[in-house]
Amino acid sequence: MNYWGYRIDTGARKYFFDEINKGRLRQGWGYRPTQDLSKDNVDETARGNLPIYNKVKKGDILLIPRLEGWDEVAIVEASDDFKEKYDFAIDPKIGDYGHIFPVKLKKIFSRQNENVSGGIRETLKCRSRFWNINKYEKDIQKILEIQDESKLRSASSFEEKFRKKVYLSFDEKKFSEDIFNELNESTQASEWEFMLCEGFKKMFPEYVIETTSNKTEKNHGADIIIRIPGILDNTYIVAIQVKDYKDVVDNWVVDQINKADDFFLKEEGSVLIDKYLIITNAKSDDNMNLIEKAKNGGVKILFSEDVKKLLSKMGKAFIGSTIEMNDF
Repeated sequence: MNYWGYRIDTGARKYFFDEINKGRLRQGWGYRPTQDLSKDNVDETARGNLPIYNKVKKGDILLIPRLEGWDEVAIVEASDDFKEKYDFAIDPKIGDYGHIFPVKLKKIFSRQNENVSGGIRETLKCRSRFWNINKYEKDIQKILEIQDESKLRSASSFEEKFRKKVYLSFDEKKFSEDIFNELNESTQASEWEFMLCEGFKKMFPEYVIETTSNKTEKNHGADIIIRIPGILDNTYIVAIQVKDYKDVVDNWVVDQINKADDFFLKEEGSVLIDKYLIITNAKSDDNMNLIEKAKNGGVKILFSEDVKKLLSKMGKAFIGSTIEMNDF
């Protein structure tokens, strides 16, 4: 059995959903007879669908993001080998989506549901029409094993996830090692960025705090930017890079955040006042060379032991305690 990601034309979500309920998984670039995948010399425009046609076998599982709702994902099972039971029939009303593959609907879940792993959320961002997701087999099977689909449809935001975990720990008057380990094991790097950003917002509500996109991050090396207003029109910047690396971390991560040195002044006229590298899984004792390089570059590093302290401060902010802005 294999597992696949499969993207549809989200402009026709209802149409695709209705078709799947009839056992037909449609795909675009099927608007003229020469695009029939079962024929020789298929048009170049349709050849991107050949991997779907050739690779999906009976019993394979496909995840289809944004099928019924924008944050909802359908899980379908191939009811036959796609190549064997493929049909080509251009929809007469729409004039496209002629590729038809045999499937049966298994589940629908919200990508923000607490039962959905960070790995699945991350792979669903892929922009390809078709890609392999075998590495998330256990995560997908966990979803499939949940019988009550209502438990999969409710969205649980990253903030709620963070709040739930830290609130439970502070009920017990401590931020326990077990809670920290659970958070570290179930959270991907991109989720850490979001949760830390939300935590910083709680700690420092008067500042503008934002996560960055991959497109902009490559220019300045920061996953999170804290903007502090100056007395007049100037803005002060704290640039933060987040990594979930383990053991010995390569020195290049310091070079990455050091891109911020010139970027903000040149591009925004803002003044960079601090650079942080947050490494959620690594320990300081294993990274003395990295610490030395960071020190020379003016970068402060928060390792796993420091992240626990930071999360403790954020936890207090989430449950209403007074937080002071101190160095970590």
